[in-house]
Amino acid sequence: MKIRWTLSIRGGLVLLALLAVLPALALQVYDGVLQRRHLIDDATMESRRSAASFAQVQASITDSTRLLLTTLAAMPEVRRLDTAACDALFASLLRQNPIYINILVTNRQGDIVASGLPYGRVNLADRKHFRDAMATGRFSAGEYIVSRTGFDPAFPFALPFRDNAGNTAGVLIAAVKLASYDRAFDKLLLPPGSMLGITDNKGVRLYYRPKTTTNPLGRPIKAEVWRRVAEGGEEGAFPQTGTDGRHRFFAYQKLSLEPGQAPYMTFVVGLPASVVLAPARKALATNLILLAATAFLALGVAWFFGGAVIARRLDRVAATADRIGRGDLTARTGLPYGAGGIGKVAKTLDSMAELLARHETARENALAALRRNQERMAHIAASMADWIWETDADARFVYVSARVRQAMGYDPEALLGKSFFDFLAPGEEARVRPVFEAARETGEPLRECVNWRVARDGLRRCISTSGVPWHDESGVFKGYRGVDRDVTARMQAEQELRESLDEKDTLLKEIHHRVKNNLQIISGLLYLQEEQVHDPTALESFRESRNRIASMALVHEELYRATSLSRIRLDDYIRELLPRLFGHDQKTPRLSFDCRLDPVGVPIEKAVPAGLALNELFTNAYKHGFAGRETGLLLVELREEEKDVVIKVRDDGPGLPEGFDPDAGATLGMQLIANLSRQLGGTVEAGNDGGAVFTLRFPK
Repeated sequence: MKIRWTLSIRGGLVLLALLAVLPALALQVYDGVLQRRHLIDDATMESRRSAASFAQVQASITDSTRLLLTTLAAMPEVRRLDTAACDALFASLLRQNPIYINILVTNRQGDIVASGLPYGRVNLADRKHFRDAMATGRFSAGEYIVSRTGFDPAFPFALPFRDNAGNTAGVLIAAVKLASYDRAFDKLLLPPGSMLGITDNKGVRLYYRPKTTTNPLGRPIKAEVWRRVAEGGEEGAFPQTGTDGRHRFFAYQKLSLEPGQAPYMTFVVGLPASVVLAPARKALATNLILLAATAFLALGVAWFFGGAVIARRLDRVAATADRIGRGDLTARTGLPYGAGGIGKVAKTLDSMAELLARHETARENALAALRRNQERMAHIAASMADWIWETDADARFVYVSARVRQAMGYDPEALLGKSFFDFLAPGEEARVRPVFEAARETGEPLRECVNWRVARDGLRRCISTSGVPWHDESGVFKGYRGVDRDVTARMQAEQELRESLDEKDTLLKEIHHRVKNNLQIISGLLYLQEEQVHDPTALESFRESRNRIASMALVHEELYRATSLSRIRLDDYIRELLPRLFGHDQKTPRLSFDCRLDPVGVPIEKAVPAGLALNELFTNAYKHGFAGRETGLLLVELREEEKDVVIKVRDDGPGLPEGFDPDAGATLGMQLIANLSRQLGGTVEAGNDGGAVFTLRFPK
């Protein structure tokens, strides 16, 4: 029994020692996983940088080749297909630019007519770069070829050129040596086992280092690798097993001749997973060895120095570990941290519990902050008169706040999965959809897009929609987020206001129409009265009064016909007034009018006195400038000078007497002109210039 009791204590101590070591083992494994992840991230970043570096080198080569071919296309010897001159020129360029395997020119049929290298009867009409250049008329890239003049793997570029008549004469071609990338690859400090691959637009291998029999040039790369490259974006990274059976971390970079065009070349860099992860594996192995040594030491102490004291201390450690395992992160062993194995285990366990407690506290604080933010946003959304929504890339609702129930009568859950356009009123989609599509194409926000929708009760609601596009971490468009506001009441109020304004405009026009009719009635009464007057002086007074009334009536007629009731166009008024005042008959002279009228508008309060003043000026010219004459010319000018309106009336009569003063005029007409100019806040001037000239000036 004694031996059995001793063995059970030792067994318990051994078990406790193992339990104490297990958390440390878990931490070591976790640390190894983190280190592995960091190494993978570093390898991915390094492969991306390497692929980007090679792509930058190729982009420079492509730009240089484009510039070279563009320069050659403008040279006279190339344009006239001078074989001897071109051969010498291309040979010289090849010596200066060893990166090219050959530079040559073909005619329209693809036959080589000049080359930097010796050539026979060679036709390149079947080459992709030749066909693309002839078809597009632009700088084009080819695909993997073996040069028919240099007999080595190459990647060609082509540019069509024109002769002196402007017709396409042929194609200039420069083929880059694929072996020229060896020097750039050798300069890269990549881990052993790394690879560089270059493919054309079809995934055919243009270049591969280090050279292996499993990756021959001119053959497609591994289908799975090409699929992931082809389906990816302009650049990317992924882990994959290569053609040679080695697992690598690949990164690629695509190159295009122009933005939006398909890539013509792709650079793929792969770092071997075994080399990349070797430090993590080594560190994990070292840590595990150290942990195993510690475990054996603890087991030895537990086995050989077990006893009542040790057992109690181990029981306390076991109980503490059990509490921690059940979630009690406040549990501590309470044992002194000595140099012995149990003290170390207790310290490790207490440190682990403290670390877990800090992590748990931080997690609880983060969760509490998240709950507070969610609660705050929920309160804000609930207190808003507007409702918040979110759609996916197909304009289907994935979230709608509860406020939509008060505005539209729909439960938020009933709208999920429905399209924004499903609830538009009849005829609205044809107007609203182009607005949404245009905003989506340009990535612009929606700004108060007013649309009519049908609520659950069948009534129409006017909604103002605003939203912004949102994207995921990679920049892919995912949909719109925004708010809707019920503006039905506002739109109805605006409609009622417009109708009220239209009614007022109609009423004002009707008033001006009635005033014009009343003035015409008064003018008609004066006309009837004239038939009973035989005194020439009184008869002339009747006619002048009738003209004055007609001029005022014309102002109201212009307002009745105008689109604006606040201003009247004086130029239109003058054109209407002159024929009415000077209608031709056998007793009156025949007048010619020279009207130089700028478009000038004045307020209604200035239109009536200005119209009366014009009537008096025209009447005055008629009475004194054309008296006793059969014909005459009346010049009328209307213009704006800064802040003033200027009206000039000139006849070709005998002119004004010397020293004539318009302000001291003895006639009723001149008195009216002077008084009306003062009423307008302006002045009237009189003079002679081939006849009498009156100038009326007043602020506009």
